[in-house]
Parts: sequence; C-alpha cells; structure tokens
Amino acid sequence: MASAPKELERHGPTEGLTFKRSQAEQLFKHCLNKRISWYEPIEEGLNNFLAFVDCENDTQRYVLKIRGACCEKIKTDSEVTAMALVAKHTTLPVPRVVAYSSDKTNEFGLEWIVMTRTEGKPLRTSSHDNDIWTKLSMEKKKLIIDELVGYVKQIHSQIPSAPLIGNYKADGTIGCDNTRKGPWKNYREYFNDQLKDKIEILTNDNIFAPVRADVLQAVKEFQSLTLPSFDDLPNVFTHNDLGLQNLTVTDDLQIRGILDWEWSGSYPIVEEYFRSYKPIVYDEQTRTYLFDQLDKQQIPTPRTIPRFSLLRKLYDLLQAIVPWYLTSLANPEHPTVEKELIKNRDKVKQLVKEIREELQ
Repeated sequence: MASAPKELERHGPTEGLTFKRSQAEQLFKHCLNKRISWYEPIEEGLNNFLAFVDCENDTQRYVLKIRGACCEKIKTDSEVTAMALVAKHTTLPVPRVVAYSSDKTNEFGLEWIVMTRTEGKPLRTSSHDNDIWTKLSMEKKKLIIDELVGYVKQIHSQIPSAPLIGNYKADGTIGCDNTRKGPWKNYREYFNDQLKDKIEILTNDNIFAPVRADVLQAVKEFQSLTLPSFDDLPNVFTHNDLGLQNLTVTDDLQIRGILDWEWSGSYPIVEEYFRSYKPIVYDEQTRTYLFDQLDKQQIPTPRTIPRFSLLRKLYDLLQAIVPWYLTSLANPEHPTVEKELIKNRDKVKQLVKEIREELQ
C-alpha cells in the first residue's frame, strides 16, 4: 500500500477520539474490578486510541485499545478471535485479551479491548525517530528475520485454513472484511468485489472528478480482459499487517510481542506480500534473505506463487484506481492532490497495458 504524502491531511478514524483516565478507571473498575495506578495514552495508534495501564496490586501491565471510527464490530471481533486462535495453536508471543466489547451501545459508546502488554519496544515507530531496525547491522537483522520466519511457519502449518476469504467473526467463522463485503468463495470473487468498490468510490467522490473519465475508460478496457481462475491460490490464516511496527523486541533483540491483529483473517497467501513484511521487503538484501528463509520452510513466496507478477499488478491496479490517501482529505485543495491524481491515472493506464501483455 502506497504511503501518503506528508503534506496531505486526512480525517482519520481517530480524529476527535479521546478516552480520559476517569473513563478508563470506570471501565477497569466495572469490567475487571481493578483500580488504575498509572494511565498513559500513546501515539502509535493510527487507526485506534491506545493507552498503557497499570493497576494497583497487580504486576501484569495492560494496553487499552479504543476502536477508531471505522469498521464497527468487524475489526474488534476479528482481532479478538484471531489472537485466540494464535494463542491456541502456536507459541507466538501475542497479547492476551482480558476483556472487550464490540458493541458500541455499551456505557462508553465505543468499542474497546483490554489486553496484556507485551515486553520490549517496537522495531519501527510512526515517527521513525526512535526506530530500532535502521540502527541494526545486517547480521542482527537476519537474526530477527529468522525468528519471524519461525513464527510465520507456525501460523501456516498449525492454524487451520478456511475455505472462505474474509475476516473472523466472534464465533470463529469467516465473515465479511473491513469493507463489509464478503465472505468470498475464491480469489476471482474477492478481486471483483474490490474492483466494484473502487469504481463506486471513483464515481461518487468529487475529488476524483478531474481524472474520472480517463480512469473509468482504462478500467473498462481492463474489464474486457479474461483473467485466469486462480483456483490454485490457497487461503491461509494471515496477520495481514505483519510489519516491523507490530513487532516488539527486548534489548537482546528477541521478539516478545506480535501486535495489531485487527486486519487478520483467511486470505489468499499472495496478500501477505502486498500487506506485510514492511519495510523488510523495501531493501533488496533483507528481502532476498527473508524469501530465502521462507523458501527453506516451504512457505510460498513471490518466487513460487503461480502468476505472482500478474497478481501484483492486479493489486497495484486496485490501489491506483482509488489511492486510499486521497479519500477523506482535510485539505483537498492542496496542489499535491492534482499531482497525485495525474500520477495514479497514468499508473492505471500503464498497469492495464502491462496486464494485457502478460495475459497474451
């Protein structure tokens, strides 16, 4: 997924979202029968409000997660269910859910999760000023990648796969994803619904008006092409955002926390390489080492997934039709917007051309 230009400001899901200590004290008292001794909101949550919490007479430390204003119920249920599955079937260091509510009709009018706090610090932060990863030697990066690959192996081999594509519901079955579409029986259905969603946004959001006709024409040309069935593309349980920002490590660089399971579910394995392993895959040396280690564990990679090049172009096409960072803009008149619209319009046209050539 493309990065947003820093000068563009969005109305994000945490805009205006706060949760005061007095509210947290009420929540912990009513739901856990605990008294808070320390409460510290943190800045790392891009889609949610997060706070560290300590309680009196309790050595366990906690994280309070307040869901942002998007994907009501779906994300909370999916995250809680996913972490329970991971804890049941693997030895991955995941937080333990202590209590939660995916129903906004509760006394706080918000969805929330209280989970245990893992050890260590994130390898990557939103500000990047305190990044651990960028300061490490290649040999130390390899040690972290080795440990990460071992955990990915457990996910693939020990958590049962599901026949449908989508997020987990509270009962453990597969439901819709965070766009409230699905579940899907196969990749073709999954892709086509995503394409319909992008076309709808492109058609109705005024910000895309300057390039709408050109992009719609390119999409029409794309829709005239005959895609493979992709029936041999397996579904796997996937974190779907397994980047360094969601890994905490101790001072000796041992992974002690794998966080943020709200995007996880049952998805085609190719999705892992579109959404995870960032920024490892941005650097050729670390990307090559990661794929080498995954190959050794017989985990499909871009080297072995059939038609990966085509699948990559299809994913990139969806992102270029409606770049996520051009939606819900607070400053739509910024000159960068026009540049980004033109850049992505041209990218759509180029990708349609490349997809057509690859199908011939």
